[in-house]
Amino acid sequence: MGLVTFQFQTFLLFLLCMDPIVNRKFTVSAPGRVCLFGEHQDYLGMPSIVMAVNLRCRIEIEERADRRVVWTSPKLGEEYYGEYDLDFLEDSVVDDLQDHKLAALILARDRGLLPKKGWNATIESDVPFQAGCSSSSALLVAWIASMQRLSGNITSRIELANQAFEAEVTYFNAPGGNMDQIACAVGGTLRVDPNATDGYVELQDPSFDFILGDSNVPKDTIGILSRCKFDRLNILESHGGDWDEIDISRLNQTDVGLVKGTIRNRDIERIAASKLGRVEIDNILGPLMSEHHGILRDVLDISTPRIELMCDAALSNGAIGAKIFGSGGGGCMLAMIERIKGFQDHETIAKVKSSIEAIDGTMAYHVVSEHGVSWGDETVNPVIILAAGASSRMKKVTGVDEVTAQELISRPKAMLRVGRKNTPFLDLLIRRIKSEGSNCVIVVIGENDTFTKEYFNANPIEGFDIRYAVQTTPSNRTKPLGTAQAVQISLAENKDLHSHSIVVCNGDNMPPKGSFSEIFKFDCAMLAYDSANLGMPNDRVSAFAVVRMSDDGSLEEIVEKPDANQIPNFIQDDGVLRVSMNIFKLPFSEFTQAVANCPMSKRNELELPIAIGIWNSENLGAMRAIPFSGEFLDLTHPSDFEFVLNKLQ
Repeated sequence: MGLVTFQFQTFLLFLLCMDPIVNRKFTVSAPGRVCLFGEHQDYLGMPSIVMAVNLRCRIEIEERADRRVVWTSPKLGEEYYGEYDLDFLEDSVVDDLQDHKLAALILARDRGLLPKKGWNATIESDVPFQAGCSSSSALLVAWIASMQRLSGNITSRIELANQAFEAEVTYFNAPGGNMDQIACAVGGTLRVDPNATDGYVELQDPSFDFILGDSNVPKDTIGILSRCKFDRLNILESHGGDWDEIDISRLNQTDVGLVKGTIRNRDIERIAASKLGRVEIDNILGPLMSEHHGILRDVLDISTPRIELMCDAALSNGAIGAKIFGSGGGGCMLAMIERIKGFQDHETIAKVKSSIEAIDGTMAYHVVSEHGVSWGDETVNPVIILAAGASSRMKKVTGVDEVTAQELISRPKAMLRVGRKNTPFLDLLIRRIKSEGSNCVIVVIGENDTFTKEYFNANPIEGFDIRYAVQTTPSNRTKPLGTAQAVQISLAENKDLHSHSIVVCNGDNMPPKGSFSEIFKFDCAMLAYDSANLGMPNDRVSAFAVVRMSDDGSLEEIVEKPDANQIPNFIQDDGVLRVSMNIFKLPFSEFTQAVANCPMSKRNELELPIAIGIWNSENLGAMRAIPFSGEFLDLTHPSDFEFVLNKLQ
């Protein structure tokens, strides 16, 4: 996860993987996936572009007192049931049956990583079954995640993907690449590339919407993979091992088509990888997707009449591209829908979806990018704390003892000690956040800050997940790019929180009691404080962003650091001037979009209030402005530190 720590996994190990008195209960999950470009290329050693989608396989786990593992899938029927004995796993082997769950257990046993106790596993899945959406890989990834959590051996997502590939493919000497396992474990939009570090490169999520259509005709994985994989590998190995150097004059007509189709699909994927996530004026991705489908249909012969009807229906009703995905011979298709100025075209989405569902026996889903495997998401009300600010200005503080004076110039500002117990300010803030309903924070720290992590490692807050994101300073600047960039880094490095709405606050502010519990009630909101009741020095109030609320309670406008002439225009009808203290909450995807589109301010920074203001102007009425009143403690300036000390004493 880059610079962010794996403290979440440590947290799971400490709190959830130790041997408890009572049996543990939790739910693991993994997403299905679609292949956007590069279908049937991963096993040829070529890249493929995949996207995990918001259709998940979930397994409810309940630990047992014995050594038996019992799995059921009630929604599929009573026949979907099985048992394993952890002490006699080979007794469950059935000849000619590829039992991936059992293979994972045997491989874990051989590594000495089996859980001590058995468990009951209740399987429920939204992923279309035997349809090319990697339902088997999603199940296996979730199955291994449950084993890891029970045994206390949680790995990285890519290592979990490797274990799933071994249990699903290598163990049975089956055809297929590792695209499915990586997509289901890592999540998001990826370019699965055998030449990349860890086998994949993260891509920006597509600037399009997609409709997944399920034909409800089971795919033919083994038969088609054997033909598409081994026939082409034989051609490659028999003609020098380089697709571009094959002399097609020496090939029969069928093999010429296979070579040309393979090379063109490779080139289509390369173009798509360079364009995905960008809004192209002369959009070529839709036609490229349809061209890719034509090769899969006409050269690899993996489409079906029903899939063709579904693709035609989508294209006739506004989709700009469509293709089959998965191994083929049935399964699913995908339709691409263009956005309007970056926003979803709900009318076209509905038309395409209903046109597919009008074909007898089919089902359709609006799918979006989804985070990867979850070992059991107990996260509640995650908060990003902006704490990368240095305390250099605090050296101007006078009237303090020598130890405090040294801390003022050496510690991060949020880690300055305050109050009767000399507790770091950030510690008090996190405990306030916890007391009001959160169990997870992401603390943004500076690149030279070694103190904050060390402090909380030595002084952990029980039952609380503290993660970190590091904001660096570009070589041509004296300080980081700003608060919007800090949020952008935090979101990019914590994609497992994709399904949450995220709160952001400053690390050097202590809001009035009840602030966090109030904003936690909403999915999209900001706190609008009464400037007259902040309890702060009067000269500080003018430094904050001012806000205007509409009659329906939504945010109408926000202006960062207004000049004196602007302030009177923001006084509400009740005579109150309301200000923002940088406490905002947006859904993960909306927050990601807001900070990504933030321009450089006149102060040469990427400022969060500006990002929020632009997003709000494009989504008027979406963000609630919550009126709030109460005293604030702030550590922005030297005078603030003296003020806070006096308050807390």
